[in-house]
Amino acid sequence: MTRPLFQVTPDEKKAKAIVVDAMISRLEQTYADFIADVKGFDQIPYFFRDHLYSPPNKEARDAALDSLYAKLKSVTGEEMTENIHQLIKLNKLTDDLDLETARVLLKKDLKGKDLDTTRITIDQLNRSLQEVGRAEDRERQIDMVCECLQFFFTLSKLPLIRLVLAPIKVAASMVGAMELVRTMEAGYAVSRGIKDMRPFTDAFQKREKDLIRELSTP
Repeated sequence: MTRPLFQVTPDEKKAKAIVVDAMISRLEQTYADFIADVKGFDQIPYFFRDHLYSPPNKEARDAALDSLYAKLKSVTGEEMTENIHQLIKLNKLTDDLDLETARVLLKKDLKGKDLDTTRITIDQLNRSLQEVGRAEDRERQIDMVCECLQFFFTLSKLPLIRLVLAPIKVAASMVGAMELVRTMEAGYAVSRGIKDMRPFTDAFQKREKDLIRELSTP
């Protein structure tokens, strides 16, 4: 039986970081056409790495997320609150999937390895994803990533964004969830340089789901 997400050993944390590193490497390869050729998309891998997959002070941030959601209901609109709730759910699902992948790797490709220096190939990553399974959860994760990217893109086009974020910052500071605000600000900053997010999210949704279905085929 898989241990709960909060019961994470030091080796599992290191293995999860290796998973994230491989995920970002695959993202850079899979979306090289956007990253190299379309203005603004060169920052996408850094945003995934530093804010969606492995943000700083992750444990402190995650502990405050549910409290923030409850607080936001009283200080901002329903649509904004639900978009932030979607980001919270995405963070939790991503952590869960990456940790389960890390645990598979620790039993196989990372077994007995120096976790401070070892890296895995994309083939090794894909094999571990295949063993974990959970195709429906991964497809849901893909949809949520696209929705969050579109949310950040919409934020970046608002003329009074500082006024929009002000009550969210106040609520976040009250429950110790400023890291989530920094994720929103980073997503907003990345999106400012992008003319149209839709071609990327459409490609992301298709390519990622094609991969999941390929890995799920017996």
